[in-house]
Amino acid sequence: MQHRFLLSMGLAAALAATVVAPASAAQPQWTSMGPNASGGYLAFTPAAPARLFVLPDGADRVFRSDDHGVTWAKPAQLGTPNMSGDHIAADPTDGDVVYVAASVLGGGEGHVFRSSDGARTFRPILDDKADITDVATSGRKVYAAGTSGVFASDDRGAHWRLLSGSPAGAKRLVLDGSTLFVATDNAVYRIDNGSTAKLPVPGDIFVEYLAGRGQVVVASQERDGSAVISTDGGRSWRPMTGPWGTDWVSFLAITPGGDIQTQTLQPSDGTSARKNTWVSHDNGRHWTAEPAALPALDLYSDLGSFPDRPRELVISAAAGIYTTTDSAKFRRIGVPAASVNAMAVSGSALVAGTSVDSYRSTSALGNRLPAGYQDWGWTGKAPATIGNGIGGLAALPGKDMVRVRNAFCPDPCISLERSHDGGATWQATAPMVPGGTRSVAADPSTIYVATYLTSASLYTSTDGGKTLTPRSYDGADGAWAVATDAHGSVWIADHAGLFHSTDSGVTAVKVFAGNVEGVAVQGTTVVAVGDKIVKISRDGGKTFTDSGLTADYDAVALGPDGSVYVGSHSGPNGPGHGLLRSRDGQHWTDLSAGLPDRDVRSLLTTGDWLFVGTGSSGIYRLPLG
Repeated sequence: MQHRFLLSMGLAAALAATVVAPASAAQPQWTSMGPNASGGYLAFTPAAPARLFVLPDGADRVFRSDDHGVTWAKPAQLGTPNMSGDHIAADPTDGDVVYVAASVLGGGEGHVFRSSDGARTFRPILDDKADITDVATSGRKVYAAGTSGVFASDDRGAHWRLLSGSPAGAKRLVLDGSTLFVATDNAVYRIDNGSTAKLPVPGDIFVEYLAGRGQVVVASQERDGSAVISTDGGRSWRPMTGPWGTDWVSFLAITPGGDIQTQTLQPSDGTSARKNTWVSHDNGRHWTAEPAALPALDLYSDLGSFPDRPRELVISAAAGIYTTTDSAKFRRIGVPAASVNAMAVSGSALVAGTSVDSYRSTSALGNRLPAGYQDWGWTGKAPATIGNGIGGLAALPGKDMVRVRNAFCPDPCISLERSHDGGATWQATAPMVPGGTRSVAADPSTIYVATYLTSASLYTSTDGGKTLTPRSYDGADGAWAVATDAHGSVWIADHAGLFHSTDSGVTAVKVFAGNVEGVAVQGTTVVAVGDKIVKISRDGGKTFTDSGLTADYDAVALGPDGSVYVGSHSGPNGPGHGLLRSRDGQHWTDLSAGLPDRDVRSLLTTGDWLFVGTGSSGIYRLPLG
């Protein structure tokens, strides 16, 4: 059994079975709320010194900030389904022009996209029947690297040609003045004045990182984590060595100021213990350790500087984007590109569970948004990026909350954790248990954890989370979600159907069959959604009525007035079906207009707001009324 990733492509036919009206033209606009907890590839331009473009790793959209990362505009999609962006480059002479190299998921088709309006819209300007992996520009000249070789344009991408003699399998590009360096899986080349030369790089180079500035060129390789350096424009090379001994070079770059930055990790054979971040001011002859970087930022993925702040380094890492002037103290600016799987309100704070951690904001519920409201705080320590995905959140009386975290033990396992301060800090309460999870719920006496990838469908705790008891039900096949009501009932959205328990999850009976992926309860209203399922009960679950929707939905919430909200996430076959609202369960309004990300992962309503957690651009909110 596995989570559904394939979505129905027949949305028009599915919606024909019911009445779906577009939202009113006067409908309030969606507002991006953050959290600014993600990183990506960076692009700066001297033509707009305070501007930063960010392409999250593997994403199909680009974010833009015009104030050094304080606030972020709505992201723009590349516009082609199933696209994965690889690299980004900004025009140094025109602050509104930016390029993205991208390929279709699964490979075999590549594109270069260009925006001429500051990443508000993109259109493809180069198409190839092979992957395109990198892009570089000096203004009018634009270069693209891909499986076919190196493409060049002399007119900002209006016309392209495949450079004669360029190497096939081009992976990385570095453009320094009029010189172009190209890396492949086994060599580094220099293209200058129309001629291509293979450079005498020592050893069997399999390039992962390539950087150059002036006469200095550096490269690291994937196969053994070694690195090489040239100080004469690639004419001669030597191994790049340092205090890290035989440690693996995991990141390598040249800063805008000309320093070489590298990170090293201890290899699996344990030959040394020099895991650290290092900087050289003299082309690799001497190195200084920067021990604060790894604990705070984790592994780097890109770096650069705002042109009007040359002494401030901007670093993209696993848990966000950070700035620093000394590599000892860091400030996270981040980008709102997180996948938000769960949301809950505790007091005056909104807490979001993402793929790497949970984040807390006291600004998200306010009517007036202060400067920096998209920044949901940072502890100063990078969260673990593997085994730290938050599956569900639930608020308890007072300031207590519980969350469930998907970890590895080494097989998939679940950690139940509790907060006594509204989600600011968390402590594990019970030993880890087998399975995966996407949902947690609680009533005054019991905590309920929905689980799959194990023989149980539910874990229950009657001692505040200190112990978890597995619960299995006849005909159940693993639960996606769980919800409780004020009458002591427990509703379980299971791969095999909707189940109902009246004894705190000890036993449960199947209400109806089908792959039910979400359930919401409010008063006597119960709504279940899943694969071609949207069923609504107004009598406490005694009877259910089909909504008329026959597409696939997996996120559901109920508004204060009883309105039903349903959404779906995206998959390899296309975007999600967006977000619909119904006041009577039969007539539906499409709220997706203006929502920049139709990949809906979670929904939450308060008295004033509808919050939507998306798959790749954080949280958006819409006023209710």
